[in-house]
Amino acid sequence: MVTAMQARKLENLTGASAGGEPALKVHVGDALQGPRLVNSASLRTEYIDSLRTIWMRMNYVGRACFTPCLMKDVRLQQRLVASSSKDVDFLVVASEMPGVFNLGGDLDLFRRMVISRDRENLLAYATDCIEGIYFAIDACRSGIVTIALVEGEALGGGLECALSCDIVVAERGVKMGFPEMMFNMFPGMGAYPLILRRAAPHIADELIAGAQIVTSERLHELGLIDHLAEPGQGERVVRRLIAQIKSKHNGYIGYLRAKRHSPYAIQYEELLRQTEEWVDCALGISDRDLRLMELLVESQDRRRVA
Repeated sequence: MVTAMQARKLENLTGASAGGEPALKVHVGDALQGPRLVNSASLRTEYIDSLRTIWMRMNYVGRACFTPCLMKDVRLQQRLVASSSKDVDFLVVASEMPGVFNLGGDLDLFRRMVISRDRENLLAYATDCIEGIYFAIDACRSGIVTIALVEGEALGGGLECALSCDIVVAERGVKMGFPEMMFNMFPGMGAYPLILRRAAPHIADELIAGAQIVTSERLHELGLIDHLAEPGQGERVVRRLIAQIKSKHNGYIGYLRAKRHSPYAIQYEELLRQTEEWVDCALGISDRDLRLMELLVESQDRRRVA
């Protein structure tokens, strides 16, 4: 768990955020009118009472990645959902940005922490990420089905976020993958076990060690994507799935809970151990690797301007 002191240190290190997002106050809805919602510069949420569903849309002021501000708001909304689980059957995570679901971790923040040898705050950031991942994995214990709607690129931590959900819906033609090996790293927030609970170990090796960027159609063939949608039709497919599951929600949740007892069920301790390995790996990369990371950040910045 991230301690309050670590959280304050991380905020002090990043300022408003590494992605340049303003530190805005989070607005929380009235608990008497359904579940409380977080709406900020980083996150847009909506509650659909007839479907007992919260839509959580990531909104990117800076680069389309998991900045500390975005992670803080996502974690707050997850905690609010858990406390209002009697009102929520489904939680959908999506993106407000056309063409992009999420490009992964905050590479600029990583790079600066590696240069300063700041293991404590790098681990604090990574731990916050896996707590968000684990919430999606384990939400069934609170009676909630998690759904990822991927309408644009999902890379690195963005793909880990999607794969952590119970159901993954992706539009056709979307690029997805784990590019971390390009800068001598590996995806450390659960990629390997998340793939293993859906596909064979050699698939994980191909995607992670091979740094393959593939289409959503290919991941569907491999069993990592549950449902494909035509471009622009992803939300319609998600709503149809929710309507289908809604009448048998009790049985579906029971099934998800039973799966949590299988040998492939992911436990928090496993994620934490892998994240600690990831931090050690990050602190071992070379100046050349850091330069490649910097070039990727610059590429993301140019894309944001465009």
